[in-house]
Amino acid sequence: MEGRPQTPQGIAFKQREEEYLTGWREIVNRVVWDYCDRHSLKRPNRCTTVQPSGTKSLLTGASPGWHPPKAQRFIRRITFGKNDPVALACIDYGYNVIPSQSDKDENGNLLNNPFDERCTEWLVEIPVAVSWADLPGADEIDINKFSAAAQMDFYMQVQKFYVRHNTSATIELRENEVESLGTRIYEAIRDDEGYISAALLARFDALETFPRLPFEPIEKETYETMLKDVLVRRQIDIFQVALSRYDLGEMMDSGPAGCDSDKCLMPETK
Repeated sequence: MEGRPQTPQGIAFKQREEEYLTGWREIVNRVVWDYCDRHSLKRPNRCTTVQPSGTKSLLTGASPGWHPPKAQRFIRRITFGKNDPVALACIDYGYNVIPSQSDKDENGNLLNNPFDERCTEWLVEIPVAVSWADLPGADEIDINKFSAAAQMDFYMQVQKFYVRHNTSATIELRENEVESLGTRIYEAIRDDEGYISAALLARFDALETFPRLPFEPIEKETYETMLKDVLVRRQIDIFQVALSRYDLGEMMDSGPAGCDSDKCLMPETK
C-alpha cells in the first residue's frame, strides 16, 4: 500500500516535514524542561502528544486532534442532552440547535423542533472554517482525494517524529481501501514503526443521504451566511458569561455525549 508519492519531490517534501516535526518536538522539550528547572519540578520523560479534546477545542477554535478536515468549511454538530447547560449557553451565544438523529416522530421522521416534548437530545451546529481556508488556491484542493494510504503515511510521520505519548488520529477510508489499510497497519505493528492506534471512519461520497451528520461540508457562501446568522442571534458576547447562567457547578453528569458521532450512541434503556 503506497502512501504519498515516492518521487524525488515527494521524498524531499517528507524529509522537510520530518525536520519540522522534529524541530517542534525539540522546542517543546526545551521549553518544558526549562520551566521545570526554574520551578524545581521533575522533568517529564515525555512531553509531546496530540490529544483528543473534541468539544472544548471546537468551542475555542483549537485542534480536536489529528483528523483530516472534512472540507475547507463545514458544519460541526455536537451531541448534547436536551437542556444541557453548555448547549443552552451555545444558544445564547448564537449557535443553532436542532434535535438529534435519534429523535423521531411516530412515523419515523426526524423532529425539527428542539423544544418538542418528544426531543431528548440536541445537536449544536457550529460553522467551522479551517485556518487555511482563505489561502489562495485552497478551494481548488479536493480533500476527498486524500487516500487512506496518504493519511496513514502522514499520521506515522507525526507519530514517529513529533509525538512521544500518542496521537489521537482518525483515518477516513472507503470500502475498497479496507484490506490494504489493514495490511499497512499490520506491517507498521510487525515492523515496530511506532504505531499505537488510530480511529477508522467510513468515508461516504454521497453525504446528502445521511442527514445531520457530525460533519457536513458546506460552500463558502453557506458558511458566511451561517456565521452572520450566529451574530444576529447572539445575546452574549462572552461564552463564559453565557455558560455561568446555566452551569452551577453541580451537574456532574451533564455535558456532551461520550461520542459526538450518533452512530455509536447506545439506545436509551426503556
